Amino acid sequence: MYNKVIYFFLVFNLVFFGIVGCTTETSATQEMAQALMKLDNNSDLFLFESILYKKVKTVNEAEFKSVDATLYGEISMEHNKSTKKFKSGMATVLPPGTKLFRSIEHPEYVYSREEGNYTMYKSVPEG
Repeated sequence: MYNKVIYFFLVFNLVFFGIVGCTTETSATQEMAQALMKLDNNSDLFLFESILYKKVKTVNEAEFKSVDATLYGEISMEHNKSTKKFKSGMATVLPPGTKLFRSIEHPEYVYSREEGNYTMYKSVPEG
């Protein structure tokens, strides 16, 4: 009987921590996104690979071409006010399908390209 109780707690803990440990975005990232949106309702943010990015500035084509960048991915979902949680691939302003390019020399910078316009984003550190 004693062995069954120990076995139950071991299995329960493995399952519980496996589920909790497999979340893709940390609560700190979620809190940071919510705080930035609360400060500015028009925040230009996106979450990609568990990293939150915030708009820095718009750049012209010549400036974008001077950056050694590689395709990073694309926005897959739009965040709206009814969506409580930010998910990877979700953006507040950029529409789904927007291509993202990551700087090779400075990986904290990501650029979006939408209809010939380029925008620079910087990763937002947690904490």
